[in-house]
Amino acid sequence: MARKAGVSIRTKVYEKFKGVDFTTDPSMVSDDRSPWAVNMISDNGGMPEKRAGWKSLAELESEINGLYLFKYNGAEHFLIHAGTKLYRWYGGDDTPVQLMTGLPDDRSKGAYMNGAMYIFTGNDYIFYDGTTIGSVENIAYVPLVTIGAKPDGSGATSHENVNLLTGKQRAMFAGDGSSKGYHLPVHPIASVQSATVDGAAATYTADLANGTVTFTTAPGVPQIEGQDNVEIAYTATTSGVNRIKHCRQCIAWGINGAEDRIVCSGDPDYPNYDYISDYNNPAYFPDLNYSVVGTSDTAIMGYARINDELAIIKEDRGNGSTVFLRNGALDEKGNAVFALYPALAGIGAVGRFGFGNIGDERLVLTGNGVYAITNNQVISEKIAQNRSHRVDPKLLTEDLSEAVMENWQNMLMIFVDGKVYILDGNQKSYSASDSTDFLYECYYFENVPARCVLKVTRQGVETMYFGTEDGKVCRFKTDIQTMDRYNDDGDPIYAVLSTKADDDGDPMVLKTLLKKGNAVTLKPYARSSAKLCIRTDRDTVEWQANQGTMDIFDWEDIDFSRFTFQSNDGPQEIPVNRKVKNYKRLQFIIKNDAVNEGFGVYKLSKHFVTGNFAKR
Repeated sequence: MARKAGVSIRTKVYEKFKGVDFTTDPSMVSDDRSPWAVNMISDNGGMPEKRAGWKSLAELESEINGLYLFKYNGAEHFLIHAGTKLYRWYGGDDTPVQLMTGLPDDRSKGAYMNGAMYIFTGNDYIFYDGTTIGSVENIAYVPLVTIGAKPDGSGATSHENVNLLTGKQRAMFAGDGSSKGYHLPVHPIASVQSATVDGAAATYTADLANGTVTFTTAPGVPQIEGQDNVEIAYTATTSGVNRIKHCRQCIAWGINGAEDRIVCSGDPDYPNYDYISDYNNPAYFPDLNYSVVGTSDTAIMGYARINDELAIIKEDRGNGSTVFLRNGALDEKGNAVFALYPALAGIGAVGRFGFGNIGDERLVLTGNGVYAITNNQVISEKIAQNRSHRVDPKLLTEDLSEAVMENWQNMLMIFVDGKVYILDGNQKSYSASDSTDFLYECYYFENVPARCVLKVTRQGVETMYFGTEDGKVCRFKTDIQTMDRYNDDGDPIYAVLSTKADDDGDPMVLKTLLKKGNAVTLKPYARSSAKLCIRTDRDTVEWQANQGTMDIFDWEDIDFSRFTFQSNDGPQEIPVNRKVKNYKRLQFIIKNDAVNEGFGVYKLSKHFVTGNFAKR
């Protein structure tokens, strides 16, 4: 039965766009989200605009495995781990200078403390303080393990714990004036470095197998009663140095959340062990400062600070707790005591670099998306809530084991295989779902070849650097305000925004888009343009509907090939002068792929009339 065509003109306006929604059919998303948008991000007012481009600043011969920054004598130092080498770079036009070689060709992890950068490579634990670079083993603190011993070793009191970074140790004795042979706390030993009596070097022989030192002249009794006067420095045959050197994860953390200790893990032989350095001393890992975190068949993947506590996140293999919490306190003697307890199961991390935050919310990249570790106010326990639902269908097709997460301008950026998935902390939508109380609006970038990232904050302004597989160190051009901002190392940025495939409430009624009265409203830029495509349920995508430029006169940025006296800096429209008959669903797709052009969409207006019922 035919239905008489309606004569009333209907209007639909798409505006106040939010992020993308990859969770459902393009016809089922909400009017204010896009089923497909690329290289678009919200501006300060929440409207979508083309992202800033990036430029390469330095180029090395191998893939970038790590980027680090610290200040020395007031000057910024970048450290670049490229291939098997480590370079120093000042961030300008200078050529990176090689500092060392022999590093593993794999991504590293570092932490800053006491004016130096400490880096775990998986093969060594190295440091750089602006002038000196090397293995931390070479500067490891040599602990005084026992005091108050008699020459035969009896009466000794434990003083300091063995340092896992070195086999070197010291022991102190009280001479008795007659004994020449002194028994060390352990045997066998590898060597004796020195022996002193009353602070002066003494002559001796060493029996390494039995751990004894025999002085040529028997040391006298202490000049001050009760005070040791003999010190022997030696190297034990066993140490845990490789446990630390083989670590691949680290974080600076301490009691009350202070960043005064290094916590590390990742030794493949001890996948569920982690180690804590001494207070303010990354060169001293006391051998008792370790924890066995859960079962050995799930490895520790990384760390996250939650208030004053440290969250330890493991793999998820469906067999027990995956998130443990550690807190610290001082006992009555002033010694640090760390408590560990399981907090959560089921949100194990999928990679070593999939940890980030938005504000004070800690986020973990899991095999099911990005999850927040939050507190249930009713039961006062930690729970996990999904925050990336709207991009999960695409995100979860990626190899997330190599993904890197970083917070930037209150957004969580997930870098993987040249793409970036963004959770916008400035835009939340609240949900009645049992699995989450709110979701972040999400965006999606392409052509960002980041292998590792580094956020740098200068005077409150955040800048994002990244390293690539082909050896480039790059930076997003957020510091540039001219149209040169909009290119990727000179290449155009492909930016596109689509509306939903809209049936306007009734998929079985045919509609006709009028030739007049339709337009896309663009954000004003010194140079901008847009190409518009109309796609219906029977048409493939073709960029044929209309296109136009939207330039504003700017004395500081003049392109004489597109010179204009247009000085109105308000929004402008590109009309869609095309009639489309008898469609069930219609979708607008707007793109900009020109170099050095801005692009932003405020709204899109359409006018149409309804007609007969669709036959199928």
